[in-house]
Amino acid sequence: MSYYVFYVCVALILVVLGMFYGVGYNNPVGEYNEPAHTETLIYLMYGMLAVSIIMTVLGGLVKFFGALKDNPTSAIKSLVGVLLLVVLLVVTYNIGSAEPVLMADGNTYSDVTMLKVSDMLIFSTYILLGIASVGTLINLSGIFKR
Repeated sequence: MSYYVFYVCVALILVVLGMFYGVGYNNPVGEYNEPAHTETLIYLMYGMLAVSIIMTVLGGLVKFFGALKDNPTSAIKSLVGVLLLVVLLVVTYNIGSAEPVLMADGNTYSDVTMLKVSDMLIFSTYILLGIASVGTLINLSGIFKR
């Protein structure tokens, strides 16, 4: 089944990219021209992102409830990672800056929520990258090998 889904996704991507690059430019935006199917490409990416998020959540829930039936202790322990991720996001959101940003055109961007969300994503990425790097080094060093 996954092969068929993969081939359908590749076909959709190729068709949309062919439309994007092959149809031409007929949407003037100021002094520039925008490709005719820019919105189609953007909507395809939104759709693929939404489907991947939904399938990831559904797969995780199915696996969790399957493990809950067979081994409840292990299933509950598997939630620790999700809870730690939520705690990380909450902490990094709260330490994010709400100071307005001066844009290149001279305007200031002052939406506090989005400023804090962007800082949250940046800080969380740095922290997770650091954790992954340390974990890789520990794994390669052989400290926990038996």
